[in-house]
Amino acid sequence: MPNRHRTVEELAFNATVGRNIKFLRKRKNLNQSKVAATIGTSFQQIQKYEKGANGCSAIKLKLIANKFNVSMDVLVDPMMIAKYEGFKEEHITDAYINEDIKLYTNEHNKS
Repeated sequence: MPNRHRTVEELAFNATVGRNIKFLRKRKNLNQSKVAATIGTSFQQIQKYEKGANGCSAIKLKLIANKFNVSMDVLVDPMMIAKYEGFKEEHITDAYINEDIKLYTNEHNKS
């Protein structure tokens, strides 16, 4: 699902999911093609998910979560990386959310 006509919150959500997918993929030393093959899509689509350029359908989100052996909640958690790496939430929550909103507001306004 392309990001045209998405709200700022939806764009930030897509960015969060993409960042978490990329983080987990790199932790498992997988390339985009291997993840794509597992869920029945192209590496280009994984690339778009990771960049937040496209939203991920619920079924694809479930397949990705299964691939990384995590729950879907983990993939949509804006604090997932911080929790995994041991950062304190109060130091990072607003920074991640504000970064996503700024980034995608700027991208959305360019269209």
